[in-house]
Amino acid sequence: MSYARRHSRSGILKIFLVFRSLIRTFAPMIVANMNLHEVYDTLMGEMKKLDWKRDVLRSKAVKEMNRRMSFQNYVMYDYKVPSSNNQYIIYFYREHPFGPILSGYLCVLFDGSKRFIIKWTDWRSPAIHVFTSHFLQRYKERFLKQPEMTANEVAVRFLARNSEMKPMAVDERINKHIEKYGEFAGEGFLVPDGFCFKLSGKEYLDGKASVGISFFTTFMPLADMSKSQQEAIFEECMKDIDNLNS
Repeated sequence: MSYARRHSRSGILKIFLVFRSLIRTFAPMIVANMNLHEVYDTLMGEMKKLDWKRDVLRSKAVKEMNRRMSFQNYVMYDYKVPSSNNQYIIYFYREHPFGPILSGYLCVLFDGSKRFIIKWTDWRSPAIHVFTSHFLQRYKERFLKQPEMTANEVAVRFLARNSEMKPMAVDERINKHIEKYGEFAGEGFLVPDGFCFKLSGKEYLDGKASVGISFFTTFMPLADMSKSQQEAIFEECMKDIDNLNS
């Protein structure tokens, strides 16, 4: 059964349709009638080209990072896949001068003045993560506290520092606006730098694994959250520990 048949044209479906429209407009390889599975397959299909380009850039990036030898050291490169015109950022990041160099890539989409950062993963199950401009702005204001940073730099810093994301159930104690979004706001991500609020849904097609989509809407450092929010997050963590021990 398709996602559209299982859900009314509201909530996350509207958001997904906007997302699909953006993909169609700014990533020509993805055609108008593509479903979420096909969007995911297109992104996955370009990984070999991205991996190749990352390998080509690695020695150049390492030389530049070694020349600076600073904390939160990173370099990034714009890359457009010639066959599709999809735009990516390939990045290299090192937290401290003698730490390991992490690398990755992300897709960049624009809707006028709005920016979306797209990251996809097959961890646990196929999923697309969409980072909104609002999310990146709040991460910069509330955690990085470096107003001069560009949106691309903020995205690289977030993804490099928070590669480990713990899914966590969200209720009204954590998100007081949860009733507005219902089931689509029922989960967030606990990351090393804080807590990510998101809207999410899944597309189901017969004979295929589901593909999830998450729109990261805002970010809060744990220290800035209320006591009741902190307690609720702690309780959810304890539930997971209890489940592992049972």
